[in-house]
Amino acid sequence: MGDDNGFLRGPVTRLFEKVSKWIGLSTNAGPVLASLFMESYETGNRMSSDDICKTTGYSRANAGLIISQLEALGVIEGRRDYDQTGRGRKRVLYAIDGSFRDIFNLGVMSLIDRLGAMMKDIRSIEDLRSGREDSLAPMLNDIRKVVRDRIESLESVSSAEITR
Repeated sequence: MGDDNGFLRGPVTRLFEKVSKWIGLSTNAGPVLASLFMESYETGNRMSSDDICKTTGYSRANAGLIISQLEALGVIEGRRDYDQTGRGRKRVLYAIDGSFRDIFNLGVMSLIDRLGAMMKDIRSIEDLRSGREDSLAPMLNDIRKVVRDRIESLESVSSAEITR
C-alpha cells in the first residue's frame, strides 16, 4: 500500500485518530485503522504487521500492541497466510472485520456502558443517603435525568440508520 497522496499523514489519519478515541483506544491506533481501511477500499487485500509498520512508521512492538487491541475489540481480524512459502511460522494478514458502522456502534456501546456505570454510582450514593432529604437529592435527580436521557438517545442512535 502506498501513501502517494499523503493521506495517512493528513486528514484521513486525523479522522481515524478520532475514531480510535471514540472506541476507547489511544490516538496511536488511528494510523493503523486508516491503513487497514484504505487498503481494504483500495485493493481489498489484507496487510501484514510489516506492511502496517511500513505505512504507519511504527515499530513492530507498537504496531503489535495496537493490532492486539484492535483484535480484542473485534475491529480487525487476522488470518495466517498459508500461501507464504518457506519455512517457519506463517505471517498473519490483517483486515477490518465488519464495516465502519460496526466501529461507530462500538463507540456508542462504549458510551452507553460508561453512562450505565454512572447510573450505578448515583444509585449507590442514594442508597448510602437513604432517608435523608437535603440539597444533594435534587442534584442527584437532575444528574440521573440527564444520564438516563443520554442513554436513551444513544440507544436510539445505535439502532437508527445513519445517513449523510
